[in-house]
Amino acid sequence: MRGSYFTLALLFFACGQPTNDKIVVPKLHAGFYSEALERIDSELQSSPDDNRLIEQKLFYCEQLEWPATCISALDAYREINGMTNQLVEQYIIYYKTHERYQLLLDVIDRWGEEYDLDEKFTETYIDGLTRLGRKASATIELKEYLRANQSLEAISFASQQYLRLRDTTMAAYNLSKLYELDSGHELMWEYGKILVKLGYHERGFGVMDQFVKQYPEDYDTQLSYAWLLKSAERNKMARQVLMPFSEKDTVVYILANWYQKDQLWDSAGLMLSKVVAGDSTSRKPIWKMGRLYEDRGWLLSALPYFEHLTDLDPNDTLAQQRIDLIQRKIAYLQRLKFEENKIPTIDLQPKKIEN
Repeated sequence: MRGSYFTLALLFFACGQPTNDKIVVPKLHAGFYSEALERIDSELQSSPDDNRLIEQKLFYCEQLEWPATCISALDAYREINGMTNQLVEQYIIYYKTHERYQLLLDVIDRWGEEYDLDEKFTETYIDGLTRLGRKASATIELKEYLRANQSLEAISFASQQYLRLRDTTMAAYNLSKLYELDSGHELMWEYGKILVKLGYHERGFGVMDQFVKQYPEDYDTQLSYAWLLKSAERNKMARQVLMPFSEKDTVVYILANWYQKDQLWDSAGLMLSKVVAGDSTSRKPIWKMGRLYEDRGWLLSALPYFEHLTDLDPNDTLAQQRIDLIQRKIAYLQRLKFEENKIPTIDLQPKKIEN
């Protein structure tokens, strides 16, 4: 059928061209196939049973990677010509493209034996089962699949399917085999997380650390790893992972917050001061510097930051509220100290005992 598509396409291009010795190849501009598909659809409205037009539409559908409207051409061709080996594969591709997994499984179940689809579309079938959440059937198919396939690609595929099924035991088992074959595989990130979740922290973080070192400049990967370390209370390691990205304001705020929670006040202040120095009109870092000093108990150092915010924006009510609160705290502490100084000291004299 593919050959007939190609022949029809050439006839379509040649229609109306003068006959000469030179072969003219049409220029396929952007949108050519989309426009051609629209023309075919228009012609099919008046001739819905024209097999030539249906085949031509299937050709264009294939070039356009199977738009949604192509199901009508598949069904029409099957109605006229019956199911064929190529057509059943096109149905599978179409359903997979549009994530119609139940229909995809139905096609393979109905025509698998007749057209020997089992071996060619084993992975497609298993993938459909796992996406539909059919755990029991998928587990049986995966066992058979792995019994016959122990390549890196097969173990990687099976690991992904077990992860989707949330079968932690089988996922971990297959990922461990994948680790032996390729310790840098992209699924090692998931393997490390599973190990940590199961309580194997040292091995889990060791696997993830080996993986992330392959991507030292990948911010998203390093950030995710840092948060996992932080959740496991490996605070120092978490900060070290993020430090190379400290030119990003977002990272500065994260690091400052982490330092502050560990009461590493000077380090937190140093991180925030970089942002303030870069832009003394940006509200967020100035506010955070003020709160940092306030939480530390350095009220007189905190006050100028909030006052600066009211200078930038006299309508900043939150900053003014903070100023009022800090001033009340200072006044309270001053009164407390004054009262302490007023308490008279008691001069205790040793009592003499006379014999």
